Amino acid sequence: MSSTLPSMSPSNFRLILNAFDQYASQVGMDLIKNPLADALRHCDSPNAVLELLQDKAHTFNDYRYGDRALIDWLKPVVQVVHGFSGVLGEAVGLVPFPPASAVLVSVKVLLTAASDVSSSYDSLVDLFECLGNFLKRLQIYTLIPLTPSMTDIIVKILVELLSVLALATKQVQQGRLKKFGKKLLGESEIEAVLQKLDRLTQEEARVMAAQTLDVVHCLVNNVKVVMDGR
Repeated sequence: MSSTLPSMSPSNFRLILNAFDQYASQVGMDLIKNPLADALRHCDSPNAVLELLQDKAHTFNDYRYGDRALIDWLKPVVQVVHGFSGVLGEAVGLVPFPPASAVLVSVKVLLTAASDVSSSYDSLVDLFECLGNFLKRLQIYTLIPLTPSMTDIIVKILVELLSVLALATKQVQQGRLKKFGKKLLGESEIEAVLQKLDRLTQEEARVMAAQTLDVVHCLVNNVKVVMDGR
């Protein structure tokens, strides 16, 4: 099994470690030392992760009154990010904390920070709807072995997710969450990160198309060899 797992380039290691440092600088918290980090190690499914997150969702009046939009948009985020932790596997074994787990912890940190802000519910729904739509495109990669080029892209996507969650948490801490409610894409810092995510998903599509073409080419050649041998 381990022989099929992707390898991690030194540049990706540096990218992940720098992302952890930037998160700590912006939010004032070390993700590795967050108590949820240990709890996540015992979560063997997306549903188990969602159970850890739902206690904070319950603190919002909108959720208690039957509006499950926040959880509905958290689900695709958690499902895909948790899936990434599985396919990356041992490739991130030398990193002190897997980047997929770091993203999930940062989701919890954001929910915790925002739970005391009565007007934050709609803003969080907007944010996770946006992230969920990005990640839905990538769900296929939670089910198949990653090539080195796709591993690079997935790591970069996780780093950008961590960045946008850090920016959102920072805005909550500064009482500015309303600013990126319906105006999420107009907030310059967050907009820049979301544009990076969009470019990365477009790059993913190009890589997948090239790999598919290569597979089809090999298949055609193999069929030709078989037919010629008849």
